[in-house]
Amino acid sequence: MAVVEVETEDGVVGQGWCEDGVSAVAQVVNGHLSRILLGEDAVDIEGLWDRMYRASLPYGRKGIALQAISAIDLALWDNRGRATGQPVFELLGGRVRRSVPVYASALHPVGSEKVAEEARAYVAEGYEAMKMRFPYGPGAGVRGMAENEAHVANIRDAVGSDIEIMADAYMGWDLLYAKKMCQRLEKYEMAWLEEPFLPDDLRSYARLRQETSIPISGGEHEYTRYGFLDIIEKEAMDILQPDLRRCGGLTEGKKIAALAQAAGLTVIPHAYGVSHIHFALSTPNVPMVEYFPMPSWDSLPNSDVEPIFVGEPQPSSGKIGLEPRPGLGVQVNEAIFA
Repeated sequence: MAVVEVETEDGVVGQGWCEDGVSAVAQVVNGHLSRILLGEDAVDIEGLWDRMYRASLPYGRKGIALQAISAIDLALWDNRGRATGQPVFELLGGRVRRSVPVYASALHPVGSEKVAEEARAYVAEGYEAMKMRFPYGPGAGVRGMAENEAHVANIRDAVGSDIEIMADAYMGWDLLYAKKMCQRLEKYEMAWLEEPFLPDDLRSYARLRQETSIPISGGEHEYTRYGFLDIIEKEAMDILQPDLRRCGGLTEGKKIAALAQAAGLTVIPHAYGVSHIHFALSTPNVPMVEYFPMPSWDSLPNSDVEPIFVGEPQPSSGKIGLEPRPGLGVQVNEAIFA
């Protein structure tokens, strides 16, 4: 993870963050984007976003450059909230709901009994939706398809018909395999099938969407309103899943949600995070957010593991809300970088 801090001349510091698996964000921020920001007014979030995006076009448009812009954008929103004493959801237009449901995202294929136990535990904790991971892809042939179906059937049997279930293929399928799998899975009334194909293979997304009753989702690996507009125009997905720490931050997330709403599409952000909670609380077509609970059969190897954020809210009874703290309302735990 990369953390960006934006400090204004009055001493207010805003924090933002993004993924940074190759330690490249610091080079983008310190070597280029900082020159666009230094000396500017931190209130001008829209203008700063536009300048950073345009200036990074030769090496950007997607990927690391947009992840760096996302972190800066989150820091600017946090800074504005701290400077004005307002939570970010108020700056985004105010609440459209007091709390938002979260879905349990886990259910790895670790054995049918463990998975069934885990699924029932989530129901007992108040989750009304949960997502699993498929164990196999095309390389495993018909046997793997049967195992995939058995994984879904096991969870459906464990939770009953009143709980939403969904599954993530994580870009591992091809169209023919996806069509065959969907034929097997339609009877389980899944809430969605996530990322069956590579993010640029929108033709396969669009074709599969026309051939199955299972809603198709994706977008966690897409960037900016332009990428999501392409998805919308190709009618490739039913549910868009932007990650605000990748796609361009809250500034761009608002635009993506507006495009989706105009097209009648749902937005459910990828992964848990306080920025996504602010986004969901203030955006009408964001009905839930993802959450990664600890499975009932697992435990932390070290109970003294430092949290990434100080003050990060945790769900209760399958829902999450926010206290009206200034900015994003959390602080990055500097101990994890020591």
